[in-house]
Amino acid sequence: MVRAIACLLLLAAAVQAKHEQYEGHFLYQVWGSSESIANLEGHLDILSATPAYRSESKKLEALVRLSPEEKVEWLPFFERHQMGYKLVSDNLARILQDEEFENSRARNATDQNSTITWDAYYDSNTINKYLDEVGAKYPEIVTVINAGLSYEGRQIKYVRISTTRFENLRKPVIVIDAAAHAREWVTPPVALYIIQQLVERSEKDLTDLIDWIIIPMANPDGYEYSMNEDRLWRKTRSKSHNGSEECPGVDMNRNFAFSWGTVAANSNPCSIIYEGPAVFSEPETRVIRDAVLSQLDRTYLYISLHSFGNMLLYAWGNGSLPSNALSVHYAGIQMASAIDKLKLDKAPIYIVGNAANVLYFTTGTSRDWTRLVGIPLTYTMELPGYEYQFVVPPTYIPQIITESWAGIVAGARNVLSLQNYPTQTV
Repeated sequence: MVRAIACLLLLAAAVQAKHEQYEGHFLYQVWGSSESIANLEGHLDILSATPAYRSESKKLEALVRLSPEEKVEWLPFFERHQMGYKLVSDNLARILQDEEFENSRARNATDQNSTITWDAYYDSNTINKYLDEVGAKYPEIVTVINAGLSYEGRQIKYVRISTTRFENLRKPVIVIDAAAHAREWVTPPVALYIIQQLVERSEKDLTDLIDWIIIPMANPDGYEYSMNEDRLWRKTRSKSHNGSEECPGVDMNRNFAFSWGTVAANSNPCSIIYEGPAVFSEPETRVIRDAVLSQLDRTYLYISLHSFGNMLLYAWGNGSLPSNALSVHYAGIQMASAIDKLKLDKAPIYIVGNAANVLYFTTGTSRDWTRLVGIPLTYTMELPGYEYQFVVPPTYIPQIITESWAGIVAGARNVLSLQNYPTQTV
């Protein structure tokens, strides 16, 4: 007992020393038009967005972090532009320290005989180790792909799951990625749980009749930096662009070849949505690109896991709709309905809709690029955050992975229900 208390005290002291850069930083809920919120994204750190028809103000809302200096500048800006705002927290560091303590305690309490359990967040090395273990345990259906190195030299792995070794070209393919945004820690557990369910054949037909490509750790450099240095880090950690010494990293979800280079704010290296010096400039983005293109002719569903907001968003980011918008919306509704049957009472139902109409305009996203190159059903899937928003406690991981898997099952069954797979037109 004495030893356990001592460990907790040491843990609390270590946690207290982290996140000091956010001491005195504020969180504000800001609301206004879609255009006004989108314009903020190029200048401030927007941690989340809430659609107008879900918000109290009945306008699009954004959760914004402001340093003390930014508060002096931006609160008058909001007032001048008739944007409403309210204080959510006056010390962001405390929120992050509380999260750090809970996650550290959860990791210390996990089963030491298992590489991955579903009650803690793990580093990228542990996730890669788990993938190798799955490949070794299920060699007849799992191939672990060493897809490439991140900018800082970390191995990016993904799995191909197939009962026919990807040799039956009549089978449809589903591609899923996670952790493109480094601070969205809850996304890798969902991807890993999908892998587990598929290899353990919990829905046997989904493994027999579909081939799967799953990338659970798309941005290991940013993820590690978020875990160890700056909890709110979103981008990669590359330094191959002008201004990178002061402002390293690229937003992976602005680095794809769809309307890239068309928004001035995205060209600022210090912006959290910096699109990079060129399309596919990031080795991490190229891993997703190459995985998608490797099986493009028979890929019918692509999902990029993000956090948070209980949303399934589809193309296009400029507000127009793809030619198959009805079938995309219908498949999204099926996935959302399956998730909502299992959701917590306090969680909102999933919203399904065009990304720009639900939130605001975006460019360079993987969702839009995968639709552009011909995948019929492509989505950004925003996982639950509850009242914790961007810092979901690990105690919620079992709930989120279970309900998300139900949505994936529904999406996969939608693909199988197609008697004749649709022509891949945009």
